[in-house]
Amino acid sequence: MNNQEQNFSDEFLNAFVDDQLTPEEKAQVYARLSGDETLSRQICELRKTRDLVQLAYKQPPMPARGLATLSAGRKIGLGVAAGLMLLVGGITGWFLHQPSANQVISVAQNGPGDDTPAKVLFHVSDGHTEHLKGVLDDVESLMQYYRRSHQTARVEVITNGEGLGLVLAGISPYAERVRQMQKEYHGLTFVACQNTIDRFQEELGITAKLLPGVVVIDSGVAQIMRRQHQGWAYIQG
Repeated sequence: MNNQEQNFSDEFLNAFVDDQLTPEEKAQVYARLSGDETLSRQICELRKTRDLVQLAYKQPPMPARGLATLSAGRKIGLGVAAGLMLLVGGITGWFLHQPSANQVISVAQNGPGDDTPAKVLFHVSDGHTEHLKGVLDDVESLMQYYRRSHQTARVEVITNGEGLGLVLAGISPYAERVRQMQKEYHGLTFVACQNTIDRFQEELGITAKLLPGVVVIDSGVAQIMRRQHQGWAYIQG
């Protein structure tokens, strides 16, 4: 599917929502999302249906690998780990009950023929290793697509809740890959939620140390709202 203006079939979009496409195919969809409101709404509805089905059958998640260890070689005690999961539940619960933030994809405002960069926001609140790898794969595929298309782009990866493990020094399973991507793609920014960092400190006595180059913002929720208001495309990573 090399023609960007070609309509995607229902089967193709369902495969996209179910994460069954190749990185190249997913990159094509992500690129279209930044300027196609109809496509954004269609994918939003497909994701709503999928999420409702998953929530009906979902089992309680296992603790994320990254957040099971908060310093190199030292594991958290069971009590602290349990407290951490409660903390994460409080943070991520907001999204489960706010479909406007979790399920709706905002359309980036890129006027045809101007020099405005594409603007895409990835939100990461799941810290499982395989999930984080998938997010990084998607981000990198999108950045490569824009590069091949000679289009400038701004991409933010906002982490909060369990997703903060992606950017924690000594904990992230993909620290080196994050560093390489920061160096390779100048329009890419990894962002950490200060509220999550503060709660780790206040409720668990944990001082979070971030990877170099990670930007800290006041609130992941607030940043998502700001970016959507500014016309950024929203992707739940």
